[in-house]
Amino acid sequence: MERKRRRRSLTIRYDIKLRASLLSRVNIQQVYKSAKDAVLFVIEVSPSMLAASPSSDSRKADSDTPTLAALKCAYSLMQQRIISNHNDMMGVLLYGTEISKFQGEEEEGVAYPHCYLVTDLDIPSADDVKALKALVEDEAESKSLLVPSKEAVSMSNVLFCANQIFTTKAPNFSSRRLFIVTDNDNPHATDRQLENAAAVRAKDLYDLGVLIELFPISKPDHDFDRSRFYDVNAAYYCLGSD
Repeated sequence: MERKRRRRSLTIRYDIKLRASLLSRVNIQQVYKSAKDAVLFVIEVSPSMLAASPSSDSRKADSDTPTLAALKCAYSLMQQRIISNHNDMMGVLLYGTEISKFQGEEEEGVAYPHCYLVTDLDIPSADDVKALKALVEDEAESKSLLVPSKEAVSMSNVLFCANQIFTTKAPNFSSRRLFIVTDNDNPHATDRQLENAAAVRAKDLYDLGVLIELFPISKPDHDFDRSRFYDVNAAYYCLGSD
């Protein structure tokens, strides 16, 4: 039990740690590079990701859900980049949503069902900031959008969507990073074909030069087990170490 408590900080139980971990990862790498950077947040929307953190006696306890905490982190980073990193790009993609939207397409005929592109990968604009601010501060706005899909979402489709975003919006960037925030450690437990398809899409991103960074969320009753899905394809993901 004590060993589990010492697992690396990126295996996150509480959303307050999630925001600190995400911002720390971005800021530390920013110090050591001068190349233009493109970061795409890919955040899962599911019943468990929309569940509030367990109650705590700590005054610093945060009541945000993991999905909302990740969105707040993206919002903070976007504000920071507007001020200090004028040439860097970022975008926010939700997956697992009931409604779908991708680069001007919405609902009918959308290329990537149950994927919702909140802000496209680009140098942040005032409109992008407003869109994210509304999502993290307006309860009615977040409730209307953050509705989990009744259908399962293919990780292959999510990664293919991310691939198209990087290919079309940041083809010449030397630093391209994909941040996956999820609490699902085995998205295709009963479908080997979908699991293999996701591995192919992850390799495509790897070959494109995109660094896929996993930010796993442990549930109150279950520690995120990377060996069930992500360790199998560890060559294509940045998983850190215990």
